[in-house]
Amino acid sequence: MQARDSRYQRLMEPGRTAAAQKHRVLSDGGGGFTPIPHAIYREIMPELVAKYDGATARDALTIYMYLQAHAHGKETNDFYMWAYPTVEQIRRDTGIHGDRIRPLVSIMESEGLVMTEKVAWMGNVKKLYLPLFYPKRYDSYLRDGTDS
Repeated sequence: MQARDSRYQRLMEPGRTAAAQKHRVLSDGGGGFTPIPHAIYREIMPELVAKYDGATARDALTIYMYLQAHAHGKETNDFYMWAYPTVEQIRRDTGIHGDRIRPLVSIMESEGLVMTEKVAWMGNVKKLYLPLFYPKRYDSYLRDGTDS
Protein backbone atom coordinates (compact mmCIF):
# COMPACT_ATOMS: atom_id res chain seq x y z
CA MET A 1 0.00 0.00 0.00
CA GLN A 2 1.32 3.40 -0.97
CA ALA A 3 0.67 6.64 0.87
CA ARG A 4 -1.25 9.21 -1.14
CA ASP A 5 1.38 11.75 -0.22
CA SER A 6 4.96 10.45 -0.50
CA ARG A 7 5.99 12.49 2.56
CA TYR A 8 3.91 10.09 4.66
CA GLN A 9 5.17 6.81 3.18
CA ARG A 10 7.29 6.21 6.32
CA LEU A 11 4.04 5.97 8.34
CA MET A 12 2.67 3.05 6.35
CA GLU A 13 4.74 0.20 7.84
CA PRO A 14 4.11 1.17 11.49
CA GLY A 15 0.41 1.51 10.58
CA ARG A 16 0.40 -2.03 9.17
CA THR A 17 2.09 -3.26 12.37
CA ALA A 18 -0.63 -1.62 14.50
CA ALA A 19 -3.37 -3.10 12.26
CA ALA A 20 -1.84 -6.59 12.62
CA GLN A 21 -1.66 -6.18 16.41
CA LYS A 22 -5.31 -5.04 16.49
CA HIS A 23 -6.31 -8.09 14.44
CA ARG A 24 -4.44 -10.45 16.81
CA VAL A 25 -5.99 -8.88 19.91
CA LEU A 26 -9.51 -9.06 18.48
CA SER A 27 -9.14 -12.63 17.23
CA ASP A 28 -10.02 -15.64 19.36
CA GLY A 29 -7.16 -16.48 21.69
CA GLY A 30 -5.63 -13.04 21.23
CA GLY A 31 -5.26 -12.43 24.93
CA GLY A 32 -8.57 -10.71 25.57
CA PHE A 33 -9.76 -7.22 24.95
CA THR A 34 -12.36 -4.73 26.05
CA PRO A 35 -13.84 -2.32 23.56
CA ILE A 36 -13.93 1.23 24.85
CA PRO A 37 -16.45 3.30 22.87
CA HIS A 38 -15.12 6.53 21.40
CA ALA A 39 -17.74 8.43 23.42
CA ILE A 40 -15.79 7.68 26.60
CA TYR A 41 -12.92 9.89 25.46
CA ARG A 42 -14.67 12.21 23.01
CA GLU A 43 -17.69 13.10 25.14
CA ILE A 44 -17.58 11.75 28.68
CA MET A 45 -13.98 12.61 29.58
CA PRO A 46 -14.40 16.31 28.68
CA GLU A 47 -17.65 16.34 30.68
CA LEU A 48 -15.86 14.85 33.69
CA VAL A 49 -12.99 17.34 33.39
CA ALA A 50 -15.47 20.23 33.33
CA LYS A 51 -17.56 18.81 36.19
CA TYR A 52 -14.70 17.75 38.47
CA ASP A 53 -11.08 18.37 37.37
CA GLY A 54 -8.54 16.75 35.09
CA ALA A 55 -6.90 14.52 37.68
CA THR A 56 -10.25 13.29 38.99
CA ALA A 57 -11.50 12.57 35.46
CA ARG A 58 -8.27 10.75 34.60
CA ASP A 59 -8.30 8.63 37.75
CA ALA A 60 -12.02 7.84 37.52
CA LEU A 61 -11.57 6.63 33.94
CA THR A 62 -8.47 4.69 34.96
CA ILE A 63 -10.57 2.80 37.50
CA TYR A 64 -13.30 2.35 34.88
CA MET A 65 -10.81 0.82 32.42
CA TYR A 66 -9.30 -1.31 35.21
CA LEU A 67 -12.73 -2.70 36.06
CA GLN A 68 -13.43 -3.39 32.38
CA ALA A 69 -10.17 -5.33 32.14
CA HIS A 70 -11.00 -7.34 35.27
CA ALA A 71 -14.62 -8.18 34.47
CA HIS A 72 -15.30 -11.91 34.50
CA GLY A 73 -15.72 -12.96 30.89
CA LYS A 74 -17.19 -16.45 31.15
CA GLU A 75 -20.97 -16.69 30.76
CA THR A 76 -21.02 -19.85 32.87
CA ASN A 77 -20.01 -17.83 35.95
CA ASP A 78 -22.67 -16.23 38.19
CA PHE A 79 -20.62 -13.04 38.10
CA TYR A 80 -20.40 -12.79 34.30
CA MET A 81 -19.35 -9.26 33.31
CA TRP A 82 -18.84 -8.22 36.95
CA ALA A 83 -15.42 -7.37 38.35
CA TYR A 84 -14.54 -8.02 41.97
CA PRO A 85 -11.08 -6.72 42.82
CA THR A 86 -10.46 -5.48 46.34
CA VAL A 87 -9.70 -1.84 47.02
CA GLU A 88 -6.16 -2.95 47.85
CA GLN A 89 -5.81 -4.66 44.45
CA ILE A 90 -7.09 -1.55 42.67
CA ARG A 91 -4.72 0.65 44.67
CA ARG A 92 -1.73 -1.58 44.08
CA ASP A 93 -2.36 -2.06 40.37
CA THR A 94 -3.33 1.53 39.46
CA GLY A 95 -1.26 3.56 41.90
CA ILE A 96 -4.38 5.50 42.91
CA HIS A 97 -4.45 6.19 46.66
CA GLY A 98 -6.90 3.92 48.49
CA ASP A 99 -8.81 6.86 50.01
CA ARG A 100 -9.70 8.09 46.51
CA ILE A 101 -11.07 4.82 45.13
CA ARG A 102 -14.52 4.91 46.74
CA PRO A 103 -15.22 8.54 45.69
CA LEU A 104 -13.98 7.82 42.15
CA VAL A 105 -16.20 4.75 41.86
CA SER A 106 -19.10 6.88 43.14
CA ILE A 107 -18.44 9.34 40.32
CA MET A 108 -18.53 6.51 37.80
CA GLU A 109 -21.81 5.29 39.35
CA SER A 110 -23.39 8.74 39.23
CA GLU A 111 -22.26 9.13 35.61
CA GLY A 112 -23.89 5.80 34.73
CA LEU A 113 -20.68 3.97 33.80
CA VAL A 114 -20.43 1.56 36.73
CA MET A 115 -22.96 -0.28 38.88
CA THR A 116 -22.04 -1.82 42.23
CA GLU A 117 -23.58 -4.54 44.38
CA LYS A 118 -22.61 -6.13 47.66
CA VAL A 119 -23.01 -9.89 47.96
CA ALA A 120 -22.36 -12.54 50.58
CA TRP A 121 -18.91 -13.99 49.90
CA MET A 122 -17.34 -16.78 51.97
CA GLY A 123 -18.81 -15.51 55.23
CA ASN A 124 -18.08 -11.86 54.40
CA VAL A 125 -19.47 -9.16 52.12
CA LYS A 126 -17.86 -8.61 48.73
CA LYS A 127 -18.30 -5.55 46.54
CA LEU A 128 -18.92 -6.29 42.87
CA TYR A 129 -18.50 -3.76 40.06
CA LEU A 130 -20.31 -3.87 36.73
CA PRO A 131 -18.53 -1.56 34.30
CA LEU A 132 -20.95 -0.58 31.53
CA PHE A 133 -19.82 0.38 28.05
CA TYR A 134 -21.63 3.72 28.02
CA PRO A 135 -24.28 5.49 30.11
CA LYS A 136 -27.94 5.09 29.10
CA ARG A 137 -28.05 8.72 27.94
CA TYR A 138 -25.70 7.66 25.11
CA ASP A 139 -28.03 4.93 23.76
CA SER A 140 -29.18 7.08 20.84
CA TYR A 141 -25.66 8.44 20.26
CA LEU A 142 -24.34 4.95 19.63
CA ARG A 143 -27.46 3.61 17.92
CA ASP A 144 -27.46 6.27 15.19
CA GLY A 145 -23.94 5.31 14.14
CA THR A 146 -22.26 8.61 15.00
CA ASP A 147 -19.70 6.87 17.20
CA SER A 148 -17.13 6.43 14.46
